[in-house]
Amino acid sequence: MNTKLVALLLLSSTFTPAFADDIKTLSHIDAVTVYPQGADVIRVTSVDLKPGEHTLLLEDLPGSIDPQSIRVDGAGNTGLEITSVDSKIIELSSVDIDAKRKVINDQIETLMDERSGLDQTVSDAQAQQRLLMSLADKQLQPVSTTETVKTVDATALGNLVDLVGARLTTISKSIHDAQLRQKAIDKLVADLNIRAESLAPDEAAHMQVSVHVVTSAAMTGSVKVSYRIGGAGWQPFYDAKLALPARGEKAKLEIIRRAEVMQNTGEVWDDVAMTLSTARPTGSTAAPDLAEDPIQIAMAEALGRAGGEANVPAVAAPMVADDKAKDEVDSGLLAQNALKKTDVLAIQRQAVIEMAGFNANYIIGGRVSVDNTGTAKKVRIATDQFEAALQAITVPRLDPNAYLTAAFTMKGDAPYLPGVVNLFRDGMFMGQGALPQLSAGEDAKLGFGADDLIKVKRAEVKRNSGTEGIITSSNVQELAWDMSVTNLHDVTIPVTVIDRKPFSTQSEITVETLAGMTVPSITDLDKKRGVLAWNFDLEPKAKKDIKTGYKVTAPEAVHISMNP
Repeated sequence: MNTKLVALLLLSSTFTPAFADDIKTLSHIDAVTVYPQGADVIRVTSVDLKPGEHTLLLEDLPGSIDPQSIRVDGAGNTGLEITSVDSKIIELSSVDIDAKRKVINDQIETLMDERSGLDQTVSDAQAQQRLLMSLADKQLQPVSTTETVKTVDATALGNLVDLVGARLTTISKSIHDAQLRQKAIDKLVADLNIRAESLAPDEAAHMQVSVHVVTSAAMTGSVKVSYRIGGAGWQPFYDAKLALPARGEKAKLEIIRRAEVMQNTGEVWDDVAMTLSTARPTGSTAAPDLAEDPIQIAMAEALGRAGGEANVPAVAAPMVADDKAKDEVDSGLLAQNALKKTDVLAIQRQAVIEMAGFNANYIIGGRVSVDNTGTAKKVRIATDQFEAALQAITVPRLDPNAYLTAAFTMKGDAPYLPGVVNLFRDGMFMGQGALPQLSAGEDAKLGFGADDLIKVKRAEVKRNSGTEGIITSSNVQELAWDMSVTNLHDVTIPVTVIDRKPFSTQSEITVETLAGMTVPSITDLDKKRGVLAWNFDLEPKAKKDIKTGYKVTAPEAVHISMNP
């Protein structure tokens, strides 16, 4: 049974005794936990140690890692004691970098020479195939026009077929083997090119980690070094697929969680076990401290000389960040309609979700490779199914369209992080939206574009202005509109129509609803003064009429400017 002695050690400045020997060892990245910003990396190195004291030197770590995050543990067939861990930055000269690049270029050149030789191998084998088929054909065809057709008995024909078949099988296998090797060479060359690109300027310095160990007997095992590094992260994005219901059924909403992983750490994550975590170790760990806010009395000197007004600094205009639209939309579902009925759909590999306290860890299935060039690796996390409450929302004052929305309640333990959503309705891409951060039990709503089967009209039916009053006169304006909504669907659709009427902030100006208007379901929608909403279920092929209007009264000396 293996004995495992684990030492989780912070870097120490204490005295380190002399050891019997220094052993330079190469490590490989075995596992990575990626956070929205930053990552934890686990490297593994195999060791074969004699009894005594040793120092394991790992020199292939990036120089940008956090030295205080370095942790070491190990396991082997006998006792292993880790006594201390040191780390230091090793600066690499341009000569060293050029030398490493030359080694990589030499490897690429050797591989490309081998590939060219395989091209010749394939060409020669194909020529042998053609020659063999030609010779076999000549055994059955006359040499000249005067020669009669050759007769071949069954035994000779069988021997000929067996001979040709065996030789063709051998030749075909050699061609297949050569082409497989060429494919492997192409992958190796691509990996080497990535390594060459990562050499400068990120590899101008390396972190050397020295692990001091003691073994009581000969020991074979492994040592793991873990550390935290910046220059990496992941962000979620989603596919939301809405299926409109048949009569008497509820709408179904499928949300596919995906992740985009990128890294520029100075190292290549090749064939690693990857976990995506929602934890944010680079963010704040405690609530901010709120300072006192005493009221200050403005001094006379602070007042402007002209008119006694204070010099008020100009307020900078807020910066507006442009939303980055996603260039890449998963078109897999759109292509499903073109599949044959006998085709078997590809299985989508998804992550295993584990809850770690308040955070979620998404364990990606299989092994993953992410290069060091900033290329985004896209992985699928999970698929969630919801029953959606449909609603058509229209604001005819601003837009004649009705927009289909789907409301749902978040479920499960793993939260949704904020991210872009690719929206599909009945298999058609409808555009992009966004999801906020959501936890179980929270309600959310997504818009799925204009619904062409909901027809909306709005027409102005009154616009009067004048004065009224006997003792004192007042300015009066009256405005009214008729709105209509028609449902051309075969199912009932809940509809919300949104409009507004002005409100007054002065007592001498009043706003009244005209008589005979349709009473709204909600006034001050979303706590916005004067914003009105009418909610109703619209049956198939049915039409709903809404009347809205108001009267504004102001003193005669006040000019009223109305916005229709």
